[in-house]
Amino acid sequence: MEELDPASYLRANENKSQAYSFPPINRWRLPCHLHGNRIYFAPGWEEKLQEIGLSQGRRWDTIEAGEAIAINKRTRTRRITLSGGEVVYFKRYLMFGRPFRFFLRPGQAAVEIYSYRQMKKLGLPIAEPVAVGEIRRWGSLFAGCIVTREIPGTVTLREYAAKEWIILPAARRRRAYTDISATICRHLQTMHRHRFFHFDPKWRNILIRPEADGGSAGLWWIDCPRGRRLPAWYAEHGRVRDLASLCRRALSFLSRSQRLRFLHAYCGPEASRADIKRLARKIDRFMQPKMPKIHKLSTNS
Repeated sequence: MEELDPASYLRANENKSQAYSFPPINRWRLPCHLHGNRIYFAPGWEEKLQEIGLSQGRRWDTIEAGEAIAINKRTRTRRITLSGGEVVYFKRYLMFGRPFRFFLRPGQAAVEIYSYRQMKKLGLPIAEPVAVGEIRRWGSLFAGCIVTREIPGTVTLREYAAKEWIILPAARRRRAYTDISATICRHLQTMHRHRFFHFDPKWRNILIRPEADGGSAGLWWIDCPRGRRLPAWYAEHGRVRDLASLCRRALSFLSRSQRLRFLHAYCGPEASRADIKRLARKIDRFMQPKMPKIHKLSTNS
């Protein structure tokens, strides 16, 4: 079989991209297309995003506008301020060296769109996606991208906990914890009741809008490239995985009794202590192969 050269393929398709309205990604998460460079825009956003190079007939896999927020081997996220003052986040996935990983199935950017739509149907607050694109060659994925609008005045839960919550007076800290944990618990219950699972609800993927008194004025879910619905017989795995992702960072901030109380609130008043402890043991076993380093942070009294 002819070896696929991603760089040469992207150059060859530089002037072949097409602009489409948002694709109807169905419940089976089938790929939006099988060949070519396609970009899908939310209504009213095609013209706005042309200034950063995201448009028909132009390569978008090399966009370097704005400020780099996160960069690793395959994923790069940039914060870009448009001429009209609107701020967007442009995230691209590069599949160089692994073109068959998403062969005949949607890539991470397309799955994010699917996940955002599922959560929006459930009434959960999310980042608003405004564009998504994929570059494919006969079913093999070479690159994907997604653009979302910034939610003003927000920080990640991880940043909020480490820089703001930790220094609050004890009473305000308890009140903020109660409000935020109750919101997260309610959102997770809604997702899981409909058998939808985020699969990556780490603290960095939850946005908080802090108030002047240290509390929270809102909570949003972002970055969901693995979200999916699961059959009833496999739903328990999804529950444990989502709860374990939340628990990893909580080990550094919350006591075991606080984590057990969260699980009790999640499971509901009908759950027994034995049920709660059984679920806690499943979460511990799930984290065991990659147990996070615990940096217990001191709080003022």
